[in-house]
Amino acid sequence: MINLNISNKLPASIKWYWLAKIFLLIFIISLPIFIFWKLIFLILLIFIGLPIFLYLLLYYNSFSFIINDNKITINSGVIIKNSKSIPFSTIQNVENVRRILHRVYGLSKVNIWTSSPEQIRAYKGSTTHKPDGSLDLTSEDGDWLKNFILGKRS
Repeated sequence: MINLNISNKLPASIKWYWLAKIFLLIFIISLPIFIFWKLIFLILLIFIGLPIFLYLLLYYNSFSFIINDNKITINSGVIIKNSKSIPFSTIQNVENVRRILHRVYGLSKVNIWTSSPEQIRAYKGSTTHKPDGSLDLTSEDGDWLKNFILGKRS
């Protein structure tokens, strides 16, 4: 369960999730090469995958979130520190996303949506939407957080 009014960290299983995601990405990128030169796959894994994983470990250690009675504060950043407070009164939707790798590691991505125009990104004539807050939590904590936030809204 997530504790209120104190700093919470991401679950430890997120490290294995990130490692699997990096490995699969490098494997898919180097699949045509892998058939002929297995050494190139290992070089890509060491020189691209390892630095990315080390950065993600630093990110993991710098990421925290605090849930109060009326807001959630998300702190993140390795080099540039970010802190974002989202009052429950501005939250319009909370969604739990469980993709294949999330389910393998018992995780859930919790996306917090508000009516903020900062969520909309316009680029070359098309728009994308990014949630105001996003947390990778265990499935149980993700469900609890969603119910807690939506319960505070009503």
